Amino acid sequence: MTGRPRDPAVDEAIRRAALDLITEQGYRGMSMEGIAARSGVSKQAIYRRYPGKGEVVLDVLAAYARTRLPTPDTGDLREDLLALLEATFAAQRGVPGALNQAIAAEALQDPAFARRMGGELIEARRDAVRQILGRARERGEITHPDDDLLIDLVRGPMWYALMFDPAKLTDAYAAALTDAVIAVAKG
Repeated sequence: MTGRPRDPAVDEAIRRAALDLITEQGYRGMSMEGIAARSGVSKQAIYRRYPGKGEVVLDVLAAYARTRLPTPDTGDLREDLLALLEATFAAQRGVPGALNQAIAAEALQDPAFARRMGGELIEARRDAVRQILGRARERGEITHPDDDLLIDLVRGPMWYALMFDPAKLTDAYAAALTDAVIAVAKG
C-alpha cells in the first residue's frame, strides 16, 4: 500500500523557504528547523522528502535549472553555446552559485550524495549541452567525434571558476570559452 501522493504546493513551499533562508543566512545558516518554520511544513514532512539540507538544496537547484536555464536553439552553434554559458554564468554570480558551491562541498564528503547530484543536476545540464551539440552536428558544424569531451570543455571551466575564482564568470569569459569549444569542435 502506498501513501498519498506528494503535494506539489508543499514541495514548492519547502524549496521557497530553503532559497529564502540561504539568501538571508547562507548555506551554513540554513537548517531543517528553519525550513520547517519558514515553510509552515512539519519537520517530519520535510525529512520524508529529504534526508538532509544538502538534498533540499539539490532539489532547489535542479528546479531552478529546469525552469530558468535555457537550452537555446538559434540554429547556430556559437550563438547557442554563448546563450547557454551567459545564462549559466549569470546564475552562478547569484544565489545559485553559492548553492552550487555548498553542494559541491557536500558531494566531496558524501559519495552517495555526489551520485545523486550527478544524476539529478549535473546530467540534466550536460544533456542541455548534448542537445545543442547534436543539433550542431546535424547541421555539419561539428567534426570532433567525442561529445562527452566537448561537454566537459563547456561545463568544467564553470565549475573550476565557481570553486576558485567566481569573479571570472563574466560574459567575456563565456564568449572566450565558447570560441575555444568551437575551435575544438570543428577540429
